[in-house]
Amino acid sequence: MEYRTFGNATALVALLICTGTVEAATMTFGALPDEGALATSYTENGITATSGSGTLGWYTAPGFAHVDDSGTGFTSDITFTTGGTFDATSFTLTSLGYNFLGTASTVTDNILVSGLAGGNLVASASYSLSGVAGAVQTFLLGSAFSALDAFTISLLYPSNAPGCDAPCGHFDLDSVTLATGPAPVPLPPAAPLMGAAVLGLFALRRRRDA
Repeated sequence: MEYRTFGNATALVALLICTGTVEAATMTFGALPDEGALATSYTENGITATSGSGTLGWYTAPGFAHVDDSGTGFTSDITFTTGGTFDATSFTLTSLGYNFLGTASTVTDNILVSGLAGGNLVASASYSLSGVAGAVQTFLLGSAFSALDAFTISLLYPSNAPGCDAPCGHFDLDSVTLATGPAPVPLPPAAPLMGAAVLGLFALRRRRDA
């Protein structure tokens, strides 16, 4: 009886202590070099950003990663990894507008985000880049972008927008936030009372044996 009670108490205490915490890491591109460095990868706060093609660097100002859809040496897509699993939670961009040669057209969604796990596509979403230069857009990602090992942000040339210069659209990327670490283990509301009861029984048993 004593050993069984002690085992129950130990297990419950371990459950109360080992709840786990989620840690968020944000890439702000604070030390990203400019276009002249011809970089293709960058690491910050445990996150590594890798360009799919072209240069990973800043264009208008330090502290951003420039992304466009064609016609320059800058990348049109960036993949983020941590060396483990993570949840992609949000990212922010500043639109630099569209380079229309004629009358501005309404474009299709041209920002594509993709989540991969084990090399397989498990989540995707698309958005439309603002045509207003200087517009700041923040995108919050849902639960589908959980337990990933790679996360990609791409800017696609709009298929329904004739009369665009190259690039047609471009933006400065900032604040890519990924959540890492074990998920919290929810405890039932009665867990603290159960723990107190088990420890109390264990103490009572010890006094009787003494």
